Amino acid sequence: MCDPIIIGAVVGVGTMAANRQEQMRQHRAQVDAVNRSNATARQKYINDLNIAASNDQQKGNVFQAQLEADAASKSNFHKQQEINAIEASRAVSAADQELKEKISEAMFETQTNLAQAIQAQGTVLAGMQSGQSMMLELQQAERELGFEAAQIDATVFDATKSYGIKRFGIDLDQWSADNQAMNSITNSAMFAPTASFAPIKPIKQNAPEKPGLLGSVMSGVSAGLGGYKVSGGKGFQ
Repeated sequence: MCDPIIIGAVVGVGTMAANRQEQMRQHRAQVDAVNRSNATARQKYINDLNIAASNDQQKGNVFQAQLEADAASKSNFHKQQEINAIEASRAVSAADQELKEKISEAMFETQTNLAQAIQAQGTVLAGMQSGQSMMLELQQAERELGFEAAQIDATVFDATKSYGIKRFGIDLDQWSADNQAMNSITNSAMFAPTASFAPIKPIKQNAPEKPGLLGSVMSGVSAGLGGYKVSGGKGFQ
């Protein structure tokens, strides 16, 4: 029959070893769980950083495109203004030339009528007519000259009036074209984009400390004493 002391010692050592092994298994499981949690939190933090950086880059690209589009619209506006000014200047030059030609024509016609009137007066005087008859013919010639001069003046007045209306229309067309070009200016880049909020950096969880050996030893001692008593040992009452 085995000695109760040996039995108690075997039971105690075995229990201590089994308890220690279980403690270490639980410890390793806890360490693995903490490491997985830290790794998951860090990976999420990195992903959030990348997402924020990508979003900021995209917002920056959109803002840059808006700036370029706004600049292009302003450039197109100034070019259109130049085109409108050139077209208005061409139209004004054409209207000026038309008025000048009509005035020149009227002046030439006035000179022609005056020459004809002088010639008519000379013809009357050369005819050696009676005083009353000569006076009537001279008055008639003057009236005809006056009528013709009034017609010429009316023609010049109408031409000047038409010129003023044309100039107003030209100015109005230029203003309308400039205003339409101005309405095409875009101002989409109103505010510069702001950076995204940085994700919260995770706090690293510390792994649990390695369990002490004392608990396993005490479990082994207790089990050993129990084995000793069960196997008939005495002296530990």
